[in-house]
Amino acid sequence: MKNSERLVALFPLVAALCAGLTGVAAGAVPPELQQRSRSYIKSGKSADRTPLAAYVEKAGGAQAALARFALGMGDYEAGAYEAAIPHLRNASREGGALADYAHFFAARALAGEEKFAAAAEVIESFPRRFPESLLLARAIRLQAESLIREKRWAEARTLLNDSRSKVEEPVRLYLIARTLELDDQLLNAVRSYRLVYYKHPTSAQVDDAEAALNTLRRRLGNKYPDAPAKWRLERADKLFDARKYSKAAPEYHRALDGLKGRDLERAQVRAGAADYRRLRTTIACGWLLKLKISDPKWAAERLYYLGECARRKRKITDFRQRAEELGKKFPKSPWYGEALFSLGNYYLLENKPAEYRRYYERCARAVPRGVNAAKAHWKVCWRAYRERDPRAAALFEEHVRVYPKSSTASGAIYWLARLKGRDGQTSFARALYTELMRRYPHYYHAVKARERIGKLKASSEQAAVPSYFDAIPGCRRFADQPSDTARIKLERGRLLFDLGLGDLAEGELRTADYRKPDAHWVGLELARQKSESHQYHRGLRYMKRYGFGYLRVPFDTMPREYWERLFPLPYSKQLKRRAAPHKLDPYLVAGLIRQESEFNATAKSRAGALGLMQLMPATGRGLARQLGIGGISNRQLYNPDLSLRLGTFHFKKVLERFQHRLEYTLAGYNAGEHRVDKWLTWEDFSDPEEFAESIPFTETRGYVQAVIRNAAVYQLIYSGT
Repeated sequence: MKNSERLVALFPLVAALCAGLTGVAAGAVPPELQQRSRSYIKSGKSADRTPLAAYVEKAGGAQAALARFALGMGDYEAGAYEAAIPHLRNASREGGALADYAHFFAARALAGEEKFAAAAEVIESFPRRFPESLLLARAIRLQAESLIREKRWAEARTLLNDSRSKVEEPVRLYLIARTLELDDQLLNAVRSYRLVYYKHPTSAQVDDAEAALNTLRRRLGNKYPDAPAKWRLERADKLFDARKYSKAAPEYHRALDGLKGRDLERAQVRAGAADYRRLRTTIACGWLLKLKISDPKWAAERLYYLGECARRKRKITDFRQRAEELGKKFPKSPWYGEALFSLGNYYLLENKPAEYRRYYERCARAVPRGVNAAKAHWKVCWRAYRERDPRAAALFEEHVRVYPKSSTASGAIYWLARLKGRDGQTSFARALYTELMRRYPHYYHAVKARERIGKLKASSEQAAVPSYFDAIPGCRRFADQPSDTARIKLERGRLLFDLGLGDLAEGELRTADYRKPDAHWVGLELARQKSESHQYHRGLRYMKRYGFGYLRVPFDTMPREYWERLFPLPYSKQLKRRAAPHKLDPYLVAGLIRQESEFNATAKSRAGALGLMQLMPATGRGLARQLGIGGISNRQLYNPDLSLRLGTFHFKKVLERFQHRLEYTLAGYNAGEHRVDKWLTWEDFSDPEEFAESIPFTETRGYVQAVIRNAAVYQLIYSGT
C-alpha cells in the first residue's frame, strides 16, 4: 500500500481534502464552533460549556463528530473526565480527521477517573486502528501505565517488550523497571533502571531512575550489584557530548577503577577535559599533567587541553609549545588543527596580524578538511587583502575552489570582485557580483554587491566566472505544493488549533520532517498559529527551521507571506513612531530587533539584557533618566513601547558617537562602544565594510552583517506597503 493510500485509509475526513472536497475536511472549522470551542477550552466554565453543548445537539454530519470532540476535550481540559468520556468515545467511533485524538483522550479521561482497567481496554485497540498516528507511543505508554496501576505487571512488560520500536527507549525501559520493582524482582529492576541511567543520561526519566536506584541500593544492601565501569564511561561520554560537564567530570572519575587500556586513557583525558570545560582550569591542568597516555588519539587530546589550560592561565609560551608538540607527535590529528586555530584566535584578539596569519595558514594547510580549515583559510585571505598582498586574489579564488560550500565563500567572491574592480577588470567584477547575487540573494555580501554593481562603469564586455563556481550550492528551492502527507498533517494541525487546542496542534505539526522540500508549508502554519498568540519569536524560529536555507531563496520564487513570517514586523506602529524623532530607518530598527530578540518582548539574554531591544537594566535606567522617565524597574523593560523608546534613543546616541557610520554603530550596540574604540585604533578602517569584516569577535561580526542584511530584506518586503 502506498503511503498516500495508507493515510487515506486512516483519516478519511482529511483525505477527502486531497480529492478536492470541502467542508470540515478542508480544515474549515465553522466560525460558531470555533468560537464556542475555544471559549470553553480556555475557561473551563459551565457558562461557556452550555453554548458548545447546544451546538453539539444541532450539529450533523462531519460537524457532529468534530463538535463532540470539541466538547469532550473541553470537559477533559476542565478536569470533568466523566463528562468527557462519552463525547470522546462517540467522536472516535464516528471517525474523522481527529478520531485518533478522540480515542486517546477518551482513554486518558478514564485513567483520570482512575478507571484503569477500562482505560487499558479502550486504548488496547489504538495500535490497530491508528498504526501511523503520532499518538501511538503515548497510547502504548498509557496502556502500560494503566496495566501497572491494575497490578498486571507481567502484561505490562509483555506489551512494552513487544512495542520496543514504537515507544521511546528510556520510557520503555523505565516502565519495565517499575513493573519489576513492584513485582519484587529487585535485581532485574536494578538492571533496567540502570539502562535508563547509564544509556540515556539526558532523558526525562533519568532523575526518577536515579531515585529508584538509590532506594534499591538501600533495600538490597550488600546484594546491590556494581555497575560495569564501561557503562559509567558511556554515561560520562553522553553527558560530555551534551555539554553537561559538571555531571560528566565526576562520572569519568568514578569509572577509572574498573577500566583499563584505551578505555582507561579515554576516561582519564576526558575527566580533565570536562574539568576544563566547567572552568576548573587549575584542577584540569594538574590532572592532565600527571597523566601518561600511550594511545595517540587520547594523547593528542590531552596535549590540546593542556594548551587550552595554558592559554586561559595566560602562559602563552606553554600554549605555543603544546601546539608544537602536537604537530611533532600527531601531525594528522584534528586536535593539532584545533590548537593552531586557537592560537590564531588568540593572536587575532591581541592584534598581532603576523602571528595570527601564520597560525591560521598552518591550520588550513595542516588539516585541510578539519572543522576549522575553511574559517582559518578565510582569515588568511582577509589578512592578505588588508595587507594589499599581491597574492590576495589568488587566495580568494583558492578559497572558493577548495571550500565552495563554506559560509565564507560569499565573502571570498565579494572581496575578489572588489579587487578586480579596483584593478580595472570591470567586466569580471560585474560577473562576480552577479554570480554572488544569484547564488546568495539575501546574504550580507549580496546586499553590498547590489550597491557596488550599480557604481561600476558600463562595459560591452561580458566575462564568465571560472568553472569551479559550479561547485557552489545553487539557490534553495521549495515545493510549490505540500505533499499528501504534509497536507494531511497541516489540516489536522489547523483543526486542532481552530478548536483551541494549540499545544496539540503544535505537537502534530512539529513531527514534520524539516528536511523535506515542502517543509516550509508546516513552518508557515506554525508561524501563523504562534503569531495569533503574539509569540512572534517562536513563529520565526519555526520558519527558520522549516524554511532553512531561506537566505539562498530568490525573493520572487516565494509568496509574500513566506517572507513576512521570516521577517515579521509586529509593533510596527510603535516602532515607526519611536524611530521617527531620531530619523532612524524603521527597517534598520526592525532588522536589529530581529537579531536581538526575534521580537520576543520578554526576552532575557545570558548577560541579562531585557526586552525587544535587549537593554541591560543599568543602561535602561540611565537612558530613562535622560528622557525624563524616573523609577523604571527591570520588569518595565519588557514593555514593548518603552523598550522601543529607550532602544531607539540609545541607538541614535551610539550612531552619533560614531558619526553615523552604521557598521561601527552596530558593533558598538552589540559588543560595547569601548571595544569598537579599541578596534578602530588597530588599523585604518576608513572603509566601513572592511571594518565589519575585520571585527575580531565572531558573534559581533555576524551580528553587524546580519542586521544590515535584515534591514535590506525588510526594505524589500515592506517598502511598498
